[in-house]
Amino acid sequence: MISVVIPLRDEEEFIIPCLEAFTRQSWPGEFELIVVDNGSRDGSVACIESFRRAHPRLSLRLLQEAQPGAAAASQTGFRAARYPLIARTDADTLVDRDWLAAIAAGFADPQVIALCGRVGFHQPTRLQRLLHVERLIEFHQRLHIGLRRPHFWGFNFAVRREKFWSIDGFNTRLRLGEDLDLALRLQGACRRGERIRYAPGMRVYSSSRRYHWGPDWRQYTIEGYRAYFNLAWLGRQPGWMYAQDERSVSHLRRTSALEEDLDHRAGRRHAGSD
Repeated sequence: MISVVIPLRDEEEFIIPCLEAFTRQSWPGEFELIVVDNGSRDGSVACIESFRRAHPRLSLRLLQEAQPGAAAASQTGFRAARYPLIARTDADTLVDRDWLAAIAAGFADPQVIALCGRVGFHQPTRLQRLLHVERLIEFHQRLHIGLRRPHFWGFNFAVRREKFWSIDGFNTRLRLGEDLDLALRLQGACRRGERIRYAPGMRVYSSSRRYHWGPDWRQYTIEGYRAYFNLAWLGRQPGWMYAQDERSVSHLRRTSALEEDLDHRAGRRHAGSD
């Protein structure tokens, strides 16, 4: 039995194909889908509701998470998961028809605590083909598992629920690198004989939208590698990796309380002048 968590924010264009891939799974076992909306402003929620009505036999729940970020949304989904194995993918990603079967097969070994799998892309860009991105990612993942520094891609990994909660799950304050951070902490929590495994049959095809020449791709790549080196090799989590530091949170709370108080006073003044 497998729970699948899909965090989502403004993915109206991709979410229906993502969900439809789960209607074609070869695995005969029981599974559930948990989609966590992270403040969508487009028609994503309406698309999900429509899909759920069209597929009443598919176990699909839609949850809400107000705290911004994939880590917070994923944590909410993992917390709601009913089954002992939890997998994660993204709303812009298509899982292979044997994806769930590969996850079940990988966890047949009781010593395996987590899996990551093969990453592909639908409609690959010229840049991706030029860089042989799929092969590079596979080499990177296999190498880092061998080095005991596993690197999950957030849209294609699975973990035993008990092991996930033994390390308190995701660091929900991180705005990026939450998947790598989770993998490294899971590795550190491995007991004797336990391991994280690469499962080549656990294949997904994600969106290529971030792989186009331009400033967005450069920023995405530079930030990603900076986070990777700090987490995997320096054991650091610099402040820029966080959505906001505690002082910012306190400031926002004080500002919000002040605004509410001013609004309340203005309301009373307005009522008194009527």
